This record gives sequence, structure tokens and C-alpha cells, in this order.
Amino acid sequence: MLEFISKDSVVPRRIYIVDAHHHLGADRDGQSNRNPAAPGGTFDFCIRLGSYLLKTLSDEKVDLRFQPHGFLKELLESEEKWRETLNGTWVVDQIVVFPFNDEFKWREGDEGKATYWRSNDNIYRWASRAPYSLKLIGYSRMVPHEGELAIKELHRAVKQLGLRGVKLHPRSDGWGNEIDSEPVENFLTEAAKLGVPIIFDTRGFSQVVDITSVTTKARARLARIDKRLTRQLKVIVAHIGFHLSYDELYTVLSHPNIYGEVSGIHDAGIQKLFEEASLRLKETLGSYHSWSEKIIFGTDFPYFDVHHAAQFISYVLSEDFPGTIEDAQRILGVNILRLIPPMLEIPPQRVESVHFDGSLIPVAKRILASKIAKLFSEGKLNISSFEVFLSLPPKASVKDDCLLLVKGKEGNGEHTLLMLLTVMGLGTVARFNAEPSGSKALISRELGYDDSLLRQQFYNALWPDNVEKDQSEIEKKLCALLKPLLGSESVSEEKLKTS
Repeated sequence: MLEFISKDSVVPRRIYIVDAHHHLGADRDGQSNRNPAAPGGTFDFCIRLGSYLLKTLSDEKVDLRFQPHGFLKELLESEEKWRETLNGTWVVDQIVVFPFNDEFKWREGDEGKATYWRSNDNIYRWASRAPYSLKLIGYSRMVPHEGELAIKELHRAVKQLGLRGVKLHPRSDGWGNEIDSEPVENFLTEAAKLGVPIIFDTRGFSQVVDITSVTTKARARLARIDKRLTRQLKVIVAHIGFHLSYDELYTVLSHPNIYGEVSGIHDAGIQKLFEEASLRLKETLGSYHSWSEKIIFGTDFPYFDVHHAAQFISYVLSEDFPGTIEDAQRILGVNILRLIPPMLEIPPQRVESVHFDGSLIPVAKRILASKIAKLFSEGKLNISSFEVFLSLPPKASVKDDCLLLVKGKEGNGEHTLLMLLTVMGLGTVARFNAEPSGSKALISRELGYDDSLLRQQFYNALWPDNVEKDQSEIEKKLCALLKPLLGSESVSEEKLKTS
């Protein structure tokens, strides 16, 4: 998390940054990012970006620093290996990673398999195990023109691997002239049913036009099935900076299901994009609350490197940016997270929870983090994903509330959702395993308490019968919360308490 403090103010501004376009693997054209933690990899990129921004943004007016988000800080304090792996990377909080046209793709003997099934497995291996799962969000890659094979692989990637979106690359995979086609329409329709976003690489504005057309057709088909499904169609057009000379770009971005990703934009193009988008999108968005909801930050590393990302972030945080700090936070992180639903392998329903006085929230988080880290080091559990929840106005910041998908490695080995929530001055840690009333609050990642009936139902399901004010009782109940993860015979409560 990027935190900057004006010398004229003691109140820090916190910006949660998500890179929505990042490659992992090895491309057949020679580009490579095999290991995110290796020199030249994803984490090294984050460290170099942080150093660059410290040089360019810190001055006599502003202090700049980077630190992990809320509960992650406690986890890293409790597990030295995680801390060593992720140390210095926190200028970017989370990174969407997906395959290149890479060496892991289909090979002889893979008959009956989709082209990128091995590549998708590779992304899964990195993005689903701690500490990488604390930072990486895995997407799959597909070729829609493989028909039923592509649809089958889509379901496997989402339901079995837990990958969170799809990268489509028409030019690289040889279907650049067949975007506006029935196989792509079928694929978009199925992805919408699963609720996952699709990001298209684009080369030439004619491809953007075709993407818009096929998206419109998929939306119409979904409306005939169930109008509510149209909201789950989420199409991201990559590299919109390549298309700034086309007036129609802003008509495309005004489409209710289309968003623009900015990797590759640089120099004067950054200012041109925002000056035009802030004016022209305001006039056409209809029900959208802000023009900034349609623009998403991404880097396309390793094809573009640190100075491109730094230029973009620096401009969005500068006085020249024609928006508010809320607009900046949307573009740099909130927009992409809202398109990616939390990884819910099973619909969540509260099974057990611990509630504690607000003054004990730091203590409770520390206890929980130390136990999770200890059990991980002993090989008893893994963290498959880490989700954050959002808060924009009036604080323009990301909340410390979060959701972890934790899997026990012993006993029943089931996935369990652990949620940390702070509301109305009370702290909550809850364990879920089926759907509560109002779970749309989870899907939208918006947990601000307000008059929304759905959110009220959600909070009512979590509301405490009893609030603990004793640290030893909190620890005892947190142990009871974790115990089912490990199987009925795998660990005693006493062992948990000493973990």
C-alpha cells in the first residue's frame, strides 16, 4: 500500500494499488517471468517500481512509504519466510497474473485438452499457495475458437483451480480477424454466468470495434436468459492508450460491460487520456457514478517496465490529474477488484464467529496471525487467496477488513473462509461454509455499513450474541474457530493454543 503524507498535514493518504495486467511464465518470443520471486521477476519489478517512485514523488512537500495492507502486516510479522519473500514489494498490493503464449502450452499427447491447460495449471501453482497467494490473483488463458474444449477448460479453471478471470489474445493465438464471432460470443456468455472478467489484448482499433460488437451480442443473449446476468458480463479492453486518436474510444468505454486498461500508455498520452475521459465519459455513462469507474491500471510486465508504470502512477497522484483522490483510488485498484469476485469455492454461511471489543482488535489480529503462520510453517494449512474490502468516500481508503480462503492440509483438507471484519466499533472473526443472507456484500467487496437492505441482512447474520473483553477468552475461541480446518483428530485445542 502506497502511503503519502503532505508536510502540511499529519493525516496520511493510503492508496491500494492493483496491477491488472501482468504475465507469468515464459513466452515463445523470448520474454520470460518464470518465477515471481526471482531476480527479474514480479516481486523484483515491484521493488524497482517502489525505488523509482521514492525518487520521483518524495520531495520537500511529501513523504512517501510503502507497507502491507492491514492484516497482512500481522501475518508477515508472524512468518519470517513470508516476510523475506515479500519484503519491499508493497508499492503494489496485488497483481493479476496470466500466461504468455508460453512454453507450458499444449504439446504432443495432450489430445482432448485445451491449448493452455498446462499454462493455467502453472498459474494456479503460483497463485494458490502462500505467500504468493497473498499478492497474486491468477487468471487463465483460453482460445474461444476451440469451442467445447475452451468452455470445459473455463469451468475447470474457475471451479477447480480457482482462477479468477481470463486473458484472451486474438493476435497471438491467430484469431484476430474472428473476434466478432459465435465462438467468442458463446465464451463471453459462459464467463458471465461464472462471474469472471475477460481481458482482451488489442492491436488496431478495428479489434476494439469487434470486441464491442461481440460483447453487445453476449449481453443480449444473457438478457434473454436472465437480465441479472448482464451485470456479470465484464470485458476489459487492454492497451486503450494505443487508441487515443479514435473519438469512438469513449463510446466504447461508455458500454455498460466494457472497461479500459492502460498498460503501454506513456508521456503526453497519459494526460490526453485523462483530460478527455474526465469530460467525455461524464456525458455518456448514465447510471455510472463516475467517469473514473471505467479505467483500470495495468503494467503488461515484462513487455513494459518500471518507468511506464511510474509515469502513470505519478500523474494520477499529481495536482495535474483532473480528478479526486477517490478517482485515483478507483483507477489504481478499486475498479479491477470490483470486477473480480472473491474466491468462494462454496457459498459462504457463518458457522462460528468470535466478537471482541474494539480496543482488542489489534490483539485479536495478532493472535490469529501468529496461529495461522505457525500452522502453515508446520505444514497444517495453506492460504489459497487473500481478499480485501473497499471503502471510498469519505475516507478514500481501503478498509482493513479482509477475507482469507484457508485450506487445511491434514484431516478433511476442506477450504474454509475466514473473515476479519470491523463494524460499529466491534471486531469479528468468522468462519463460513455456506451462504448467508445478503452475501452480495461479499461478491461486490463493499462492506460499508449503510441503509442497504442486503448489507443489513449480512451484518445481522454476523451480529454478536456476546462480545469478548478478555484476551484469554478471545484466544480460546479463535483456537476453536481454526480447529475444524485441521481435521477432528489432527490437533488438540491445547496444541493450537501454544501455536
